[in-house]
Amino acid sequence: MASVVDSHIFKDIFGTAAMRSMYKYNKCSMLLSLYLCFSSPDLWSDEARTAYYLEWEVALAKVQAKLNIIPQEACDEIVAKAKLENINFDKLKQQTELIGYPVLGVVQQIVSICRDGLGEWCHWGATTQDVTDSATVMAIRDSFDIIEADLDHIMGSIAQLAEDHRLTPMAGRSNLQQAVPISFGFKMARLLATLQRHKERIGEIRKRALTLEFGGAAGTLATLDDSVALKCQAELARELGLAQPEIAWHTERDRIVEVGAFLAMLCGTLSKNATDIKLMMQTEVGEVSEPYIPHRGSSSTMPNKFNPISCVYIHALAATVRQHSAALMDAMVEDHERSTGPWEI
Repeated sequence: MASVVDSHIFKDIFGTAAMRSMYKYNKCSMLLSLYLCFSSPDLWSDEARTAYYLEWEVALAKVQAKLNIIPQEACDEIVAKAKLENINFDKLKQQTELIGYPVLGVVQQIVSICRDGLGEWCHWGATTQDVTDSATVMAIRDSFDIIEADLDHIMGSIAQLAEDHRLTPMAGRSNLQQAVPISFGFKMARLLATLQRHKERIGEIRKRALTLEFGGAAGTLATLDDSVALKCQAELARELGLAQPEIAWHTERDRIVEVGAFLAMLCGTLSKNATDIKLMMQTEVGEVSEPYIPHRGSSSTMPNKFNPISCVYIHALAATVRQHSAALMDAMVEDHERSTGPWEI
């Protein structure tokens, strides 16, 4: 059974076309672009995740060739062959089921299609979690771009409502009882202020969360010579457009958890507004309504009804995000330098 985010019927109720993006090429490698067609791969799909893996491996090869860690010939061959169209996803599925992780399967396929054994230089000095964590961070980065654009659009609309209705009277409510008069513009201004704080949070979180993972087996970069290890890490971070970590963070999951907590807060704000609108749309109140579209929010039984269907789904989505955010907290309880699994949450 398809999940709601994968369902052809439900996917645009529980997701957006912007999060389903196509690929484009830049001078370095294959990157994910935004705001494209409905049929293109999901930003968090198998294809997108694998594209991030390949981007990471290509960037590592380029940096290591520049630093004379691997031969330039090997770099050129890896760059030429590490492309999404060269990955056999049926084979990758089998490799992942056997190994337990997809990264090694991707590397094995790169090695197998490179000539003269040059692919053996791929993934030099790295470990699976370096690639997995970095790919997650890159997906978060691209997701934040979409979320920020959506927030800007929403805040623009709310600012206009606040201005247009600054003198439109309505009842302020306390404990679901009428309290004192306010304006609808005042209510919208409060929502706008909250969303502005969330926008600021994205900027703050970017500085901490959008950080490269590259520490090798136990986080010490022991496979690389001391003279080039940190230089390689710094250059790789620059190549991928990420921050260089102050130290390895394989089992320190605060970055990922903070992103989840922020998303729960943002969805909570949107759900609070949806709850207010649902209450204000009650027949006995009738202060606001969702935009009228023929048949939207219709009842199969009662033709007189105009259900707050958008608010209903916002509320459901926000509850789901909050639960997933709480689950991420469990990922913080990790063992030693490389853990036995909680990071996979």
